[in-house]
Amino acid sequence: MRDDEPLSLADRRVAVWLALITFTACAWFHAGGGWNQNAAFDLTRAIVERHTFAIDAYAGNTGDVSRYGGHLYANKAPGLSLVAAIPYAALRAVESGDPSLPLLLTMNVYICSLIVVAIPAALIPAILFIFARRRGIDARWAAFVALTIALATQLLPYGTVLMIAVPSAMLLLFAFTSRHDAAAGFALGLATSMNYLCAPVIVAFALLRRRRVPFVAAALLPLAVVATYQRIAFGSFLRTSIATMDERFVNRRALFGIIEMPSLEAAWGITFSPYRGLFFFAPILLLSFAGAWIWFRRNERRGELAAIAFVALVFFTFNVTFNGWEGGFGIGARYLVPLIPFLGIAMLELRGRFTHTFIALAILSFAINFTAAAVDPQPSATIPRPLTQYLVPLFLRGHFSEAVPITPPWSAATFTGHTSVNRLGADEAIAFQRHPPGSQESEWASFNLGEPFFGAGDARSVIPLLIVLTLGVAYVALLLRRSQAPRA
Repeated sequence: MRDDEPLSLADRRVAVWLALITFTACAWFHAGGGWNQNAAFDLTRAIVERHTFAIDAYAGNTGDVSRYGGHLYANKAPGLSLVAAIPYAALRAVESGDPSLPLLLTMNVYICSLIVVAIPAALIPAILFIFARRRGIDARWAAFVALTIALATQLLPYGTVLMIAVPSAMLLLFAFTSRHDAAAGFALGLATSMNYLCAPVIVAFALLRRRRVPFVAAALLPLAVVATYQRIAFGSFLRTSIATMDERFVNRRALFGIIEMPSLEAAWGITFSPYRGLFFFAPILLLSFAGAWIWFRRNERRGELAAIAFVALVFFTFNVTFNGWEGGFGIGARYLVPLIPFLGIAMLELRGRFTHTFIALAILSFAINFTAAAVDPQPSATIPRPLTQYLVPLFLRGHFSEAVPITPPWSAATFTGHTSVNRLGADEAIAFQRHPPGSQESEWASFNLGEPFFGAGDARSVIPLLIVLTLGVAYVALLLRRSQAPRA
């Protein structure tokens, strides 16, 4: 792919500020523990602390495990954990405390999340804006869409959790937009090392490249590392952690133990339902369909549109056939989050159309996802309508109804507060398993940067962030106005 428009100094400044605003929003929150992120960080700890891939020493921290050769392993693709091992090794080099101390462990997870999740989240709007400007799209519209994608979709709440959704989304976007074949290929290979669903995308994106050999060769480098990990951990270069996953997550009659027939329940559930609907939790994304139609009608760069459609098909098909389609504890359609930046590319094609509708849906979507990030991005899988039954009541009143079904020992009595209500630590698989309700370790398992000043769970703790975001957006608007003002 070749970009048509050069990038001015003013555009570079706007891109930097879009990244800074997004990083600030994600860094403000730490979502706390959960099986997914605990398993990922257990592998990081095993690599740094014990020089092994087995997480036997951390067996009580998660249920997301695989078993092979008498050892426990994280049942995740290893890429995110391997990357997180770099900053964690640096932390351990300067720390003197026991890494198992709960509060130190929480801070280490938070710092590593900033580096491997929040920074990629911050890069997404910058990449989108640069891509749009090189295509000649108006700077104000490009910045508006880019910041909306970053802050008014599930990229915001998942940008506060040590999970693969946001990093793989950024790497896919970079691979699609980068002009450098080898760099794009390496990014896509790294995305696949974190998220196996990205593997088919290598072929689709390679077809868009003029120099396919360096693209594919660079993509294979991270995959070689994954294959080596699998050989050491599971005895074969081709055996993934899924093959030896805990029996609770496997259906032996299903393909690979996890792929079943497509389900209408899943299709509705991950799109429009109040349970896990991508468009329910970010209605702004509905405008991506209008953008895609305009793009198709323009009859330009249809190969790129086809590649995006292929990526969407891969992720959607997997999700509606996956035996765990709901994604466990989480907000919205977790497995579709890597698609969101591509929906943003389609929305760029609106080029200012439907402005009033766009603004209204963007405000609503921001309110929903900001609430999720502030309260808890990981509502229990048993709550039918997590936004109205769990997140909004907590944010407004500090408690939710006892009638809401929630996985024990989560309860309306123990999960209280306006913000940061997750009480599950990085060193336990069940809430309060090691740290009783009311303990410092439990209360600060999740937090935001305003709570040390206002108190744990205090709604006022998000006010400084809202002020900073408002000032940041105002400054970006000023930069855009200056860049387009007529010069003497």
